[in-house]
Amino acid sequence: MKAKLYTFFILAFFSMAGYGQFTPMPLNYQNPDNYYWPDWISIVDASHVWLGTISYGSSGQIPYTYAVRTADGGNTWQFDSIPAPGQPMMSSLFAVDANTCFYVFTDNGSGGSIWKTSDAGTTWTNKTTTQFSAPGAYADFYCGFDANEGVAVGDPTLGYFEIQRTTNGGDTWSRVESSLMPTIIPGEMGGTNAYRAIGDHIWFPTMINDGAGTYSCRCFKSADRGAHWTASPVFADNIGWANMDFSTLQKGVLWDASVPSYKKYFYVTSDGGNTWSQDSMAVNGEFIAGMSSVEGIDGGFIVLTTDTTDYLLTAWFTPDFFSTRVAIDSNLSADAWGIRFKDAETGWLSGNGIDTNGILKFTGTLTSVKTAAKSPEKLAIIPNPTSTEALLKLPGNNEHGDLTVMIYDITGKLHENRKIDSTTGWTKLSASGYGNGVYTVQVVSGDRIIATTKWVVKH
Repeated sequence: MKAKLYTFFILAFFSMAGYGQFTPMPLNYQNPDNYYWPDWISIVDASHVWLGTISYGSSGQIPYTYAVRTADGGNTWQFDSIPAPGQPMMSSLFAVDANTCFYVFTDNGSGGSIWKTSDAGTTWTNKTTTQFSAPGAYADFYCGFDANEGVAVGDPTLGYFEIQRTTNGGDTWSRVESSLMPTIIPGEMGGTNAYRAIGDHIWFPTMINDGAGTYSCRCFKSADRGAHWTASPVFADNIGWANMDFSTLQKGVLWDASVPSYKKYFYVTSDGGNTWSQDSMAVNGEFIAGMSSVEGIDGGFIVLTTDTTDYLLTAWFTPDFFSTRVAIDSNLSADAWGIRFKDAETGWLSGNGIDTNGILKFTGTLTSVKTAAKSPEKLAIIPNPTSTEALLKLPGNNEHGDLTVMIYDITGKLHENRKIDSTTGWTKLSASGYGNGVYTVQVVSGDRIIATTKWVVKH
């Protein structure tokens, strides 16, 4: 049986909710005596989001069979009962659109079934029969490439990973033959809802138990919607639980998402997962706890970090594959497993298990990044308003090595005039020393103003 370990289970209840760019929202789960983490998040668009819930009672994890969804951006939530039998434990979900969604369950931590709705949760159909029923089976996740074609991945049975493909929305399945995928390593298994797909490509991390309690990791990859697979070693390390994400077909990241075996470093690839190298962020002693790519930004990720004192999270944004980063929120009482950004405008974060803080909605200013990335003449400041520090996206049509940032207050007084390095495309702004108010930021190349924008400082 595979199960997530919730170190936040007790500690989170003594923490205050975060503030700023993530707004806590109640979900109104039916039994307030239990604790709920909506860790599996599948975003259709800004209005439509589906949640998969992990629930714990006084004696440990308990079955939970409700699909949770919103059609109005989180203002209201609907709970639709899925008639999964036995002791169903949710391991994954994938939303196709506002009406169609797949939920994956195991039965008391083994086997698996995949349930589908096509009418926004009114009715549900079990789309599996003999799939994920062999000894040792465990259904890890389902991923759809479109409304009809998808792939369901489970732990090895019969000597190789059980990967089932469908071309008709789950009506029929065909298992990928062992000759079309790498030979497994003894002790190798997948992770619940741990994968990433872009276009026809899909990746998932595996964990390999050496029998002595030490885990290493590989990256499985398919470039043809799961028909053929390759594997590359990521690291030989003692990890607790691997997770991964990709922002583009080339740039990906893998980290140890376990608690409390925190690590300050992680692993990155710039060649689509073929090779990996260790990387890190200097984050004042905090540890990496969770990540999500930001669609539309090459190398854009939200990174959650935590310390081991109060277990509150800090959310960072890196627009350039960890070269620069800025804190966009802090003191967040939440579960870092459940972080998912659809794009620069839409993001959600699982709460701390208490219903009043059930889920946190991103309401910040990353919306300007996507536009700025497509329009080089525009500037973007993130976050804006700024209380401590921010990232300034430089215009793309600059002359490298000859840039100056100039900042004026509303009276026209010059507060800052400094040369900036344009090699990464970003530079930092510090609100320290600036009073509350609106400032004008100009980027100058030589003696020519090439871009300007407004900057709001609010301490």
